[in-house]
Amino acid sequence: MEPHAARMVSLARFGDEGSARVAAALLESSGISTRLHGEALGPYKMTIGEMAVTEIWVDAGELEDAVEILTASEIDHILSPPLGGGALADPLNLPMRVIAAVMGLVLAAAVVRALMRVF
Repeated sequence: MEPHAARMVSLARFGDEGSARVAAALLESSGISTRLHGEALGPYKMTIGEMAVTEIWVDAGELEDAVEILTASEIDHILSPPLGGGALADPLNLPMRVIAAVMGLVLAAAVVRALMRVF
């Protein structure tokens, strides 16, 4: 590593590439350089589970400013919540909970429908 090279740190992890790109664009427009890392960015896009995670990395010296920009913006109302890890860590894995809830409702509806046919 060159002496003048910036030390990059993980800022946030997003469950999809699009959300990460929007957040990175917001930071770039404020003068904070970003790097995106994730399987979804490669030539063979992986977009399932943890393979869909895209991380935003920023210079360590700009971390506090980046956190302030993302938390002060309205971006959290637009984007899905960040996944665990990074400076904006959110421990909830909301997408998997939503999928589980929907599958439970579908299964319950199928059982009720089958019982209605029997009686």
